[in-house]
Amino acid sequence: MWYKSILRNRFFGNFIGFSCAYLLRNWIGTIDYKWAYYDPVVDASVARRGYISLFWHEHILSPLFLRRHCGATMLLSQHGDADFVTNIARYFGFNSVRGSSTHGGVSAIRQMLSLKNHDVFAITPDGPQGPRRTMSAGAIFLASKLRLPIVLYGFGYENAWRFRSWDRFVLPRPFSRGRVITSPLMWVPDKLSRDDLEYYRAKFEKLLTQLTDEAEEWANENDSIAGESFVNTGPKNSITYYGVAKQAEIDDNGIF
Repeated sequence: MWYKSILRNRFFGNFIGFSCAYLLRNWIGTIDYKWAYYDPVVDASVARRGYISLFWHEHILSPLFLRRHCGATMLLSQHGDADFVTNIARYFGFNSVRGSSTHGGVSAIRQMLSLKNHDVFAITPDGPQGPRRTMSAGAIFLASKLRLPIVLYGFGYENAWRFRSWDRFVLPRPFSRGRVITSPLMWVPDKLSRDDLEYYRAKFEKLLTQLTDEAEEWANENDSIAGESFVNTGPKNSITYYGVAKQAEIDDNGIF
């Protein structure tokens, strides 16, 4: 496509990234956000250890704004469309590693291994091309290979606009409500068999969908849940609240 050559041009790529980041900061800055946690220490702005955060591709821009300049690293595919997100992410202070299960995966794993002790990785497990809300096994394999826990992020918006893209990309309406529910740290064993990999893939897919559906319900109904907190965007925030989700099947040990 013609626009891919523009995005790969360094000058135009930087200009588009800066412009989109500026517009996004002002657009989403009007949203009334609240956040609920199972454990607030997993918040990317205060996390003291590395982990892998997973959220659906339709919400790929939400963490860029909410936790800008927190030092997180996004795993983005080598697909040309990811150049657009890479340029925006850079202006929000996010690093990026390029690779996927089909292209550049070995290189991406090596880069993540060098960073894993101190970095938070952000991955959309149904990207870059879907199917929507269907988790690939790659994210579970990475968690097992890197020996990093997983944290799931469920985002929801009040009556948001949705694109006619494969992921039904979400664009929140100005001055509407946004809600986030975050799981605790959850581990998968190392050296997973093929059957084990599918077991955990299906379990995490179900749980991430539950958290996302609940965040959407919370945003649309504007009810209250235990431990909800107003969100201060940006890095180095003090997080002192616990959230209690109503549907997700998580026990006190992060096992579901």
